[in-house]
Amino acid sequence: LVGCFLSLIANQISGDYLKTEDFARRPLAWLDLITRNPGTSVSFSPTFGYDICSRRISSQTAVSNRFDLSRWRLAGNGADMIRPDVMQSFVNAFTNAGFKANAFLPSYGLAEATLAVTVMPPGEGIRVELVEEERLSGAPRDLSRPARYRAIVNCGKPVKDMEVAIRGEDDKVLSDHKIGKVWCRGVSVMHSYFRDPEATDACLIDGWLDTGDMGYMAKGYLFIVGRAKDMIIINGKNHWPQDIEWAVEQLPGFNHGDIAAFSIEMENGEETPAVLVHCRVSDPDKRIELRDQIRDKVRSITGMNCVIELVPPKSLPRTSSGKLSRAKAKKLYLSGEIEPFNLAA
Repeated sequence: LVGCFLSLIANQISGDYLKTEDFARRPLAWLDLITRNPGTSVSFSPTFGYDICSRRISSQTAVSNRFDLSRWRLAGNGADMIRPDVMQSFVNAFTNAGFKANAFLPSYGLAEATLAVTVMPPGEGIRVELVEEERLSGAPRDLSRPARYRAIVNCGKPVKDMEVAIRGEDDKVLSDHKIGKVWCRGVSVMHSYFRDPEATDACLIDGWLDTGDMGYMAKGYLFIVGRAKDMIIINGKNHWPQDIEWAVEQLPGFNHGDIAAFSIEMENGEETPAVLVHCRVSDPDKRIELRDQIRDKVRSITGMNCVIELVPPKSLPRTSSGKLSRAKAKKLYLSGEIEPFNLAA
């Protein structure tokens, strides 16, 4: 509404719109729209939009015969965690159609800030920092194992009249490269939730908004690590659900949004990670084989056995913008509304 509708009216520029369901059926129609536009294009999508397009195009297809993306000046990316591997796949798929990697415009925002909080300066493209997993998990470094890293995407600098601070558990502002809660303050930040003073008091302090996200600052740029409420904490160690989900996605046959990871309480009262996975395999033996593959993959990330559940395709809930809703998936799973396939032991 704000970024792709009201801002067009305010700046008196034209725009094209594609329904979510139409994009899901024909994702390359998005690139057709950009190709047909005779002027400079600015277009935004979450990571999964770029992922679907690069997956859908065939390696045998001569993209330059169908698309002209040379006038795509700003390729915005936000509304979800930005995956550098997916963005690189998009570049690889559409470079011959004129797409330029420095057109990528990572950003970070939320509705409570009336959208934008940080935006990458145009032309800088996607920049990443490799961060040791121990820093992300809060666990001490295990010198007996090789170091593992995760690529964290630079989400840009605060927009005009916006302040961003990273705070620790004691609410003190942290220095560069220290991971903590992301807070923001600015003229576009909401003054309250509608008729919900309790929720307002829980996230607003002296004009500063607790975004609920975790990240760190580096030389004025913001790096987002994950959503605080989605964090899986087992035996004092933090596990980010997207790390588990992305690892499973590397197995053949899975797409973005096919996996949901969260924590559940077992009968003995202990917390353990649970992973729900869309299963398109009908053979019972193949399902067991797939479950075991996923379990091994997740164990390599978490170092522990997790609950692995294969669920029917399209059963994991999404938000109105197409993002996976882990909180709702957990609620539906615990209530029995998402029924996993029965597998032999």
